[in-house]
Amino acid sequence: MKMGLRNEAENCLHMFGSVVSSSDYIVALLLLKNVKERMNDQIVEATDDQLYLCLLEAADKVGVRNPFRDKEQFAFIFRSMGESDSINWEELMAQVAVMSKMLLVPKALVDIYRERFAINPKTVLIAEAEKLVPNLQPMIKENKNTKFVLITQNETYANVLKNIFGKYGNVEVLVSDIYRYGFTNSRFDLIFACPNFGGRMLSDDPNFICREFEMVALENLLLHLNGSGRLVITMPGRIAFASEKISDLRQFIQMAYTIREIGELPEGTISYCGIKVYLLDIENNRPNEDVDIVVRRYSAGSKKTRRAAITSLEVTDDTFVMLSELEEQGDWSVDRIFAQQDESYLNYQSSSVRKSAIGDVAEVFRGKAVTRKDPDGNIGVVNISNLGDYEIDYAGLEHLQEEERKVFNYLLQEGDVLLPARGTAIRTAVFHTQSYPCIASSNLIVIRPDTRILDSTYLKIFLDSPIGNKLISSAQQGTTVMNISYRDLKVLEVPIPPLGTQKAVVKEYLEELTKYREAIAAAEKRWTETLTRLQTF
Repeated sequence: MKMGLRNEAENCLHMFGSVVSSSDYIVALLLLKNVKERMNDQIVEATDDQLYLCLLEAADKVGVRNPFRDKEQFAFIFRSMGESDSINWEELMAQVAVMSKMLLVPKALVDIYRERFAINPKTVLIAEAEKLVPNLQPMIKENKNTKFVLITQNETYANVLKNIFGKYGNVEVLVSDIYRYGFTNSRFDLIFACPNFGGRMLSDDPNFICREFEMVALENLLLHLNGSGRLVITMPGRIAFASEKISDLRQFIQMAYTIREIGELPEGTISYCGIKVYLLDIENNRPNEDVDIVVRRYSAGSKKTRRAAITSLEVTDDTFVMLSELEEQGDWSVDRIFAQQDESYLNYQSSSVRKSAIGDVAEVFRGKAVTRKDPDGNIGVVNISNLGDYEIDYAGLEHLQEEERKVFNYLLQEGDVLLPARGTAIRTAVFHTQSYPCIASSNLIVIRPDTRILDSTYLKIFLDSPIGNKLISSAQQGTTVMNISYRDLKVLEVPIPPLGTQKAVVKEYLEELTKYREAIAAAEKRWTETLTRLQTF
């Protein structure tokens, strides 16, 4: 059976379906290739026993467990593939990555990486190189005078990479862990990386500022740059605006390195990753105030639907900031940088009204996770679905049966401002005390203003405004689906005019809201009566 290279990956994986588990596909393919090379011209004459013995020897030599448990099935698959001229390893790895939902760097992003070869690097490190397959070969072919080091944590992937690039004299494949200090003794002119995102486990290595693995990778890879070397790395959006240890890491980079570019990538750039993603280009040089930091927002080019694969990345917004401006802003949020160039935002920033971080004038906390619901429970639970444009739908609350003392720290108080922690829309509501105790679900953030300084309804009015929405958007970690950390919300600055001024704004707001509702109700009543009259035949 002769298989075309274009469909070979799908045909191979289809045959494996009932024989080996998907997690063993790469191992199985590697062993098949090794057996074919060992048998050479003896394939036709070889018995099933001889083929299987060769398989066991290949597995022992490579140092992997044999994934084929049935001799006859292995022999059948091997003979089916035996006439194929070659195995398209790049395509096979890409297929396996899709099936295992592994992070993949698309060709569109690899093309942006390749633009960095304009600096003529002599040595290039590609971290976790399996994520760039099948788009590595063009990069390596174009730069024959550059030494490439491909790193992977996985021994099997390393063997596959060696099979792919064994014919290239300028490629070395290493098994190493970029999340560990001292993973290599070498330094490089250029490093590409797309570390793993969103893992719950934290590194136990004390050498790093932040223990989250993607942050460890960022700091660790920077340590392996030559003088004037560049790290081009794709990171989760929280690197740009998260607080605490991640903020400390940003400050360290600003003080020790030169930031060349901060780019916001579109949703779906990285497969199976629904969070906002940033592209960072950082140079191993002392910070220079005279160097412009390029700030870009990329779009998915000709992508026709939200779920369609990204085939190109195009710059839709392009500006630059100085290091001092970035330091003054306090984060790397692309949304905030562009918002600051918006006239309304600039007017807000330049206004004389006093401003304070929300965390300085209010208590901010996340609601409680509720798993056991009881329609007859004694405690009401406010969820995202209960937040209207102007008030909370108390009649639609779910309930929980629990002792008040066990949820005491989560009990809502009069004037608490509620905001979705995730979702697709930014809206706020002010809680008013009910005849029964209430808590917010974990999908909500609770802001409890110091009433001596900040009026709750005034805060809602501001957060609902275009400026308020821009500030919240700059703190969100998602794209289509919003994801806001209450810690990051604490640093947003809100206007704090005198309390009397706030009360006057709130009084007018509530009066006009009442008139608006009455007008809507009257219009709806009149329209209903008109329809009833006109539709009576």
